[in-house]
Amino acid sequence: MERIGITTLARELSISTTTVHRALHNNGRVSEATRQRVIEAAQRLGYRPNQIARGLRSRRTCTLGVVVTGISSTFYARIVDGIENAAREAGYSILLGCSHDDPEKEHQQIELLLEKQVDGLILAPANPSTSAPYYTQLVKEGVHLVFVGRHVRGVPADSVETNNALGGYLVGQHLYHLGRQHIAVVTTISSKRHYSYVQERISGCENALRALGKITPVVVGEEVPDELPLPQFAYTAVIRYLQEGGIMDGVFALNDDLAYGVIDALLDTGYRVPEDVSVIGFNDESMSAYFRPSLTTVRSAPREVGIQAVRLVLEHIEGSGVCTTAKRVLLEPTLVIRDSCGANLLDRVQPHQPETKEESRYEGHKGFHID
Repeated sequence: MERIGITTLARELSISTTTVHRALHNNGRVSEATRQRVIEAAQRLGYRPNQIARGLRSRRTCTLGVVVTGISSTFYARIVDGIENAAREAGYSILLGCSHDDPEKEHQQIELLLEKQVDGLILAPANPSTSAPYYTQLVKEGVHLVFVGRHVRGVPADSVETNNALGGYLVGQHLYHLGRQHIAVVTTISSKRHYSYVQERISGCENALRALGKITPVVVGEEVPDELPLPQFAYTAVIRYLQEGGIMDGVFALNDDLAYGVIDALLDTGYRVPEDVSVIGFNDESMSAYFRPSLTTVRSAPREVGIQAVRLVLEHIEGSGVCTTAKRVLLEPTLVIRDSCGANLLDRVQPHQPETKEESRYEGHKGFHID
């Protein structure tokens, strides 16, 4: 079947190819009546622009490579949705790969996308500490690279992220105003300290609690293998912490998947959520509103992260030269208050005083109860 191109349209309408081109791209001096004739003929005959030829002329393929850790998470699925929509509006398509937080898989995906001659690369880095030299080399070679969700220190590439420090501060502030004094931060920490978002969420929470009440939160999870699924990891970490005599009346889980495991562990050990322990997550995953109790969490703007990343990478594509400085775009998060923190109970709760020897087993653990 013959491909319908500009020449075919021009012959069909008995006008010049220049006029057809101007009409299709809405530029130049073409009457509205002629433009409509061209568009109608293009639709009727099944005209599609020759992207390969366009790419050869402009030395572009009009595609962007995207590598994220995975799309089972609502957070990254929404980032990809924002990327795809913004790219499409700009006349680009995307090629998507997933690293599953494995640096080797990530590098394979990147090399495959570069072989496809993508014009730019949007990346959620899998292992910033070990892969920084690799990312730096990509930039030196002229790859237009933008990070999403995380940034990598020392690499001259732009990034678009949630303001994680502010998100952590909002959590610490809220727990303090709820009257919580024994705060635990639950995170897969052993191999992921190098992730900027982990450090910033923890430090934000610490800064709020120290400034407001001179409270130092304890980090829970250092001794648990972090290859476990996140809810199972958090469940194991909390159980172990409590069995070793740990005290908590408030928990900041660094993402919602961890928070689900925290709540299960607390309920299985006889604690009430939120009466005894307030729990707050991060990212506002799709099921968090339907979890029981519904999860208080920090809502970021992942779709906007994707949109802004496309804007940045297109700026580099349209510009020239190698990037030498890194720009961080930080999007403001909000705290979504639901049932798991106990804010709705605040006007009718009293400090809990154990009344029996059996009940005193949890003394120091429990913070509030309903009269």
